Amino acid sequence: MTTRPSSSPYRTGSPPTENTLPTENALSPESALPPENALPTENALPEEGLPAERVLADLAGLCAEDHDYRDGTVFNSICSTPLPIAERVFAAHQQANLGDNRIFPSLPRAEAEVTAMLAALLDGPGAAGVATSGGTEANLLAVLAAVRRHRRRFGDGAPARVLLGDSAHFSFDKIAALLPVEVVRVPSDQRLRVDTGRLLPLITPDTALVVATAGSSESGAVDDVPAIAAHASALGVPVHVDAATGGFLVPFARELGEPLPPIGLSVPGVTSVTLDPHKYGGAPIPSGHVLFRDPEDLAALRTASHYRGTFDHHALLGTRPGGALLATWAALRAQGRSGYRAAVAGLWERRELLVRLLTDAGFEVAPRPELTVVTVRHPSPEKLVDALERRGLIASVARRLGLLRLVVHWHQSEQQLRCLVAVLAEVNGGGP
Repeated sequence: MTTRPSSSPYRTGSPPTENTLPTENALSPESALPPENALPTENALPEEGLPAERVLADLAGLCAEDHDYRDGTVFNSICSTPLPIAERVFAAHQQANLGDNRIFPSLPRAEAEVTAMLAALLDGPGAAGVATSGGTEANLLAVLAAVRRHRRRFGDGAPARVLLGDSAHFSFDKIAALLPVEVVRVPSDQRLRVDTGRLLPLITPDTALVVATAGSSESGAVDDVPAIAAHASALGVPVHVDAATGGFLVPFARELGEPLPPIGLSVPGVTSVTLDPHKYGGAPIPSGHVLFRDPEDLAALRTASHYRGTFDHHALLGTRPGGALLATWAALRAQGRSGYRAAVAGLWERRELLVRLLTDAGFEVAPRPELTVVTVRHPSPEKLVDALERRGLIASVARRLGLLRLVVHWHQSEQQLRCLVAVLAEVNGGGP
């Protein structure tokens, strides 16, 4: 329950430049969508297996219109190509099942070590944690832990009210449909962060959870976590930080002197944090994690195993991709703090280049980006995105905000960002 106050023309590995602008192709965004209820012509399981060469050829045809993060056409994604070492580890351990510790005893050890590394990143030594499939599962587990904590305090019949900004991720819409919670969304301020002036008065001692966002996926906005946590903790209310986007950005940006608030377990009152190593952590999909300050909150998620010798479960999934966890472990150790710090410094340089290029081309960047999402105010952002997609370039529209949304990531070069803005200016007809 919720209440409110195309294909790329660059497949040879040569990135586009400002002097080789993509031209329109026949595939429009609308034609790329299958007709409703359409079924493939050969959708039945074949009676006899097909030769591997045929299967691979059919697969190549199936994926022919897919983009590659590295080909200079993807400007809408917070995910990217994993680090090379993570790709190698993931490929080598695809059969690993985190749900069966007897067959794969390395995986619980790896999960504990990844939890410790992520807890150190967010200044929470001793925190408990569990690997997830991504931010949606991590957020669901954090809300479920809060609901169970709330029931212990107020009884099973007490309504579990969850407060969050209207810029919070749409995973909370799914969570509201799955769990017995009442979600109250609070409007954003002019910088697209949750308006603390409206949020704080709504927090009462019987509130089940307050959610702060550290890097909105729509705009990159970072909520004022310290102010929210200080007010909530004074009332005994837990605070969850959804840092799926910002978890690998904010700590290192702060080390580089960026004026961002702390978002981790060093902030008094923050009880849990979501991170997504498959975003800016260099891990493959699916790689998420949730940290809990109090191990009792993780223990509240326990589901007993039916099998002797198999560990109890604390995540939503039963069979879990151990290869992704091992790849995350490898990425964290291979990068280290200095590697991530350097990557964030490079992202900030490219973000500033993109802002400057857009401004020089006559576009209005608004509001000023805090992380890697750059939003542009335009009377018809949908037309811009559709025109880009006909050129083989993928951007997006933040529909609730009515803004053109561009994401800076490490798979992009300066040359590719210059190409993007040159194409934007061309399809825009010389000015907004």
